[in-house]
Amino acid sequence: MEALIPIAIVGSIILMVGGGIYWAYVADKKRTEALQEQAESMGLRFVKDAGDHVRQRFERFALFNRGRSRKVKNLIEGDSGEVKISIFDYTYVTGSGKHTKHHNQTIAALQSPSLVCPEFSIRPEGFFDRIGSAIGFQDINLESHPEFSRLFVLKGPDESAIREFLRPAILEYFQGHAGITLEAGHDTMFFYRASTRSKPEQLKDLLSQAYEAYGVLTDVG
Repeated sequence: MEALIPIAIVGSIILMVGGGIYWAYVADKKRTEALQEQAESMGLRFVKDAGDHVRQRFERFALFNRGRSRKVKNLIEGDSGEVKISIFDYTYVTGSGKHTKHHNQTIAALQSPSLVCPEFSIRPEGFFDRIGSAIGFQDINLESHPEFSRLFVLKGPDESAIREFLRPAILEYFQGHAGITLEAGHDTMFFYRASTRSKPEQLKDLLSQAYEAYGVLTDVG
């Protein structure tokens, strides 16, 4: 009788794990279906599995060379003639053991010849970033906009080009939109909230916000 107890426990664990995998599969399937419906309602093209296509297209950007186990799903694409639009779910893993972290976000990518900019990234500043900055890790601080530098980490390979490109209107836009991450370079920008996956009904808002940021970056007036 006593020998049956461990077997019962193992059986319960197997059922729990199997149940979790099943419900994750169901939730993922429902999400894909809802995203496809949203894409169709927006007049955009939907591709469930387009990981290789997206990674090859954007492989030169730091975002797609970060961590491991990188996966792209649920690609939504369109082209207005002026801007090529791509929205997709992107995941990758950093750390190991108990420090493993899964990064899972929905990204809006806009590509246009009107966007001409140096490579740079802007993301919210956290506690460990402040420690890193204090001991000399790279974070471009802008003395003219201390509030921006308090809210965000600014990085890129060509500091002088970045300082020249980031006009006051761009910095003030970000000051009013704490929490967003933007990575850009050449003719492409990626707009998202780190480790945040948009609900299907939020895609229009995500794209609208990305277009707003694109407008600020391309306004040379």
